[in-house]
Amino acid sequence: MEQFAKDVSQFVETTAEKVEALIGEGKEVVLFVGRPTCPYCRRFAPKINEVREALGKEIYFINSEDRANEALAAFRAKYNMPTVPGLLVARGGEVRVVCDSSQSVEQIKAFIG
Repeated sequence: MEQFAKDVSQFVETTAEKVEALIGEGKEVVLFVGRPTCPYCRRFAPKINEVREALGKEIYFINSEDRANEALAAFRAKYNMPTVPGLLVARGGEVRVVCDSSQSVEQIKAFIG
């Protein structure tokens, strides 16, 4: 879990409400949703961090540990993000989501664009 914390420390921690506002403004958003207690998230985080370094993109992060977070639950339902890790990319109001920890760095780069 220490490595997960190190990887996500390079991301911009945010909330579902803030991301929703950015999407509403048509901004580009790359969002990673995960939690340190999820083994798949711990495998995915270093790949996202590598992509961040390679593409020079700002990555937003929401820690999904708090399962009572109703705003996050609604956000995940709206964007069809049933599991974590979740990766959301939004541009000009168009939103794409993938929830697949087995993606390679190259697949993640292609998804982010």
